[in-house]
Amino acid sequence: MAGTTVAAGTSRPNVLFIAIDDLNDWVNCLEGYPGVETPNLDRLAERGLLFTNAHCASPLCNPSRSALMTGLRPSTTGIYGNAQPWRPALPNAVTIPEHFMAHGYRVEGCGKIFHHGAQSNPPGTWHDYFDWIPDNAPDEEFPLNRILPRGKSVTAWH
Repeated sequence: MAGTTVAAGTSRPNVLFIAIDDLNDWVNCLEGYPGVETPNLDRLAERGLLFTNAHCASPLCNPSRSALMTGLRPSTTGIYGNAQPWRPALPNAVTIPEHFMAHGYRVEGCGKIFHHGAQSNPPGTWHDYFDWIPDNAPDEEFPLNRILPRGKSVTAWH
């Protein structure tokens, strides 16, 4: 999930961009799935723009995430697998957060937006970014077992 905000008093809209792996159409506003309740996403969808016919660029997450965040297809980038870090393959690519930053937005992100963690989120990619921690992380190492500020988590989990 990534969000961008603009300082109060400007005429530009605030933008909230949410990217979720494996969600499918399980949210209730997309006809849902038995036993899945998504009241917050449903309320958000009512207030904003909801894409109801979206597709991924690749069946693997790294090439798909790279395509989503750069606007470049795997056939253009050569990124076809999950083991390949995208930034070395695309050193001059401008990502969605970088584009918003260049146009005066404050850009914050969290979660597994890019594959390969910190190396895919170098300084200058976000104003603020919160590392993700998987649900199966050991509680003794990560007592909150959730999102922590950058530098507080272990990049090995990426």
